[in-house]
Amino acid sequence: TSEAEWPWKKVESSTSAEQPIQPAVVEDAPRSFRKDLWDRFDYLWKHRIEPSQSLLQKVTDLLRSRAELERKYGESLLSFGEISESGALHSAVDAMIVNFRNRGEQSIILADELEQDIIVSFDCVIKQHKEVSKKVYSDVQLLVKNLQDRRKSHDRSARRYGSRCAEAEFAAQDSLQAVSMKTADRLKLAQQATILSKQARVAEYDYYHAIDKANKASALYAEQMAHVLEVLQDMEEKRGQCLRDGLRKLAVYETSWLRNMQYDLEGVAKASEDCDPVQELQNFIETSIKEAGEERPPLVRLGAAPFHQLGKGREPRKMSPELQQLIQVQQHMRQLMDDMTPVLSRLLEGGEVEVAQTEGLCRQLPESRPRAAFCQVLRLAVLKDDPSAELDNAAGRNLTPAAFEALASCFTVALDAADEHNDAWCGRDLMVLAQLFRTVGPEGQAVSLLSKVYNHALWNKVTFWDEVLLLSLCEAYAAEAVWRRSLAPGSQFSKPAMTSFLQRFVGYMMAFGISFEQGRNSVASTLRKNAAFFGHQTVQAYSQLLLEAYEVATPQGASDSRNMSRLEALPTGPALAMSEPPEGQDDFEAVAMGVQADFAQREETPSSALAEDQASDDEDEDDKGEETEALRVLAEAQPKVDDVFT
Repeated sequence: TSEAEWPWKKVESSTSAEQPIQPAVVEDAPRSFRKDLWDRFDYLWKHRIEPSQSLLQKVTDLLRSRAELERKYGESLLSFGEISESGALHSAVDAMIVNFRNRGEQSIILADELEQDIIVSFDCVIKQHKEVSKKVYSDVQLLVKNLQDRRKSHDRSARRYGSRCAEAEFAAQDSLQAVSMKTADRLKLAQQATILSKQARVAEYDYYHAIDKANKASALYAEQMAHVLEVLQDMEEKRGQCLRDGLRKLAVYETSWLRNMQYDLEGVAKASEDCDPVQELQNFIETSIKEAGEERPPLVRLGAAPFHQLGKGREPRKMSPELQQLIQVQQHMRQLMDDMTPVLSRLLEGGEVEVAQTEGLCRQLPESRPRAAFCQVLRLAVLKDDPSAELDNAAGRNLTPAAFEALASCFTVALDAADEHNDAWCGRDLMVLAQLFRTVGPEGQAVSLLSKVYNHALWNKVTFWDEVLLLSLCEAYAAEAVWRRSLAPGSQFSKPAMTSFLQRFVGYMMAFGISFEQGRNSVASTLRKNAAFFGHQTVQAYSQLLLEAYEVATPQGASDSRNMSRLEALPTGPALAMSEPPEGQDDFEAVAMGVQADFAQREETPSSALAEDQASDDEDEDDKGEETEALRVLAEAQPKVDDVFT
């Protein structure tokens, strides 16, 4: 199948999926809002910005009241008239009156200085900071809301992605293991697995898109909050400097006006001189850090996570009559395979097989279950030497003439039954297996089992090839859903699901005497009929993937009346051959065709896998208890790849 691709140029691995976004730390740098209180905006606004603004406003109102009182006081003193009395005390009285008038004039001057110098500066700062603070607070609320909305969207997409992928995986496993079901029923399962697999793709795309949006929102929040905190600290420092300068001027004015109140004013002047807004801010930040402690949620960057760790996992199956019937069918299939294996093994190894045994085997093949067991036993026998290989790429087997004739008779009976019952699944397996067995003819020439079944009526049925192509496409999607679990987090399928059988599909048609032009028309017709199911873009891609190797190998208009060697003569390069899977991963095509032996050892049965991989989100209830005894019996009764599902 096509390799899964990363949905963006750079995606962090799961070990670094959530790294805190922290501002750069400079050693020996002073404390700042941006570095030390970047994640405590609400606390900073409530305990520092608003109190500081309120303090400056209260001081301004207080000084304005003081200026009004000083003006009234000065005007009252100036209203005192001269006392026209003569006497020894006249000079003293005049001096007193002059003192009153001078004090009144000084009070008016003080009021003017307060209003024109200190109060005007305070009002200007208050007006500017009020407008800026209002805009800053509004912008921060928008940033926080945007970040929260993106995070909620990401959480919803993550849960939906996990649920869709889990459902697709379990449906695919059911489809791939239903070897004993009738073609129509199994095709329905395969189509359901395909639908769920396509839905998993859509959820996968939405999930990665939500990650990108959430990360961008986090980056925007971190970037803008850095500017906001710098502005707030700058405003706070300027507000403190303004308040300090105003108090210093007030002390100077008071000192020049009231020399007799010098001792009282020295405390105010000293307090104004000793006031350091920057150091006071540093003390506030230190206190805030001690109160906050280490329990501060980091601003993390999101990365892709495996789907089975997201969403709500599927609950383990409950023992139902349908499930009990499925277990019984699988046990029956295993028994049939155990009964057929000795006879077919001796037949393939060149041993002597009684005619009665061969005839007894042929009598069973008209039934669907023995016919499916017959195909599975042959598949395992062919892949015995190389379990990791695919059936389409397996090496052929040389048989003795007697064994060859006996096997040919079995194939003929099985094909007759598949033709009669429209069994496309077994028909496909028999079609592939027929090209893997050969013997030496009377004249020393090589004779393939394909030549014995070449003229069978099944190959002339258009519906057979249509159903084989349709079920193979569904099987590829099911295998894709199963393979997703073994991929690294962040991987994404970008091309339609393909298997080695699909790549050789047209070659199989040509091997049975169907011309390339007829095969191309059949593929186009089948894809066109199912365009609504697979999607028009997917159908166009499959039209190229299924035919591109043969359009190069077969000239336009060329056809063969008997093309039995066509499949083996095609190139085995990149167009047809599948590369070996990396070590530690499952072979995608081997899982799709059910021939990878160690897949069953590493992958548990559906019920046990569901019980193990069940995930829950924040809204889920507590985990359920252990499986019941019936579910454990079901897990033990599930057939493995080596005995049934191959």
